[in-house]
Amino acid sequence: MCMFHWIKGNAYTLIATLTDTAITLNNSAAGYFADIRWCLVGLDYDTKVLAIKPVTKNEYDLHLYPLEDLHKISVGTGYARISNKSVMTAIAKMLEMKLDSVKFLASWDDKEKMMTVDLNNVFRG
Repeated sequence: MCMFHWIKGNAYTLIATLTDTAITLNNSAAGYFADIRWCLVGLDYDTKVLAIKPVTKNEYDLHLYPLEDLHKISVGTGYARISNKSVMTAIAKMLEMKLDSVKFLASWDDKEKMMTVDLNNVFRG
């Protein structure tokens, strides 16, 4: 009997691509931000994990988060993008690497209602 190790497909894999100016989420990851215009972006410097938390219109209208903590997220056909040079500079400095379309696996945390990106492992797929 053969023992197969199934290889992940790309169709449903959540991927975040980091450049020196933006975080771009692929179609699968962007689906979690379909009706979102604002988000929070956080870094855990100890574990090197990036968090992207959608902010709903209701949360925005109620001012549940300080306006200076909000980041605009642009959702297009097949992607979502957060453009912020200073955020990307902070991530590049933390990782001690140039961000030139580097891809990382992302995952959705149902409990916390946010996307996390493990910046320890570059996605090569």
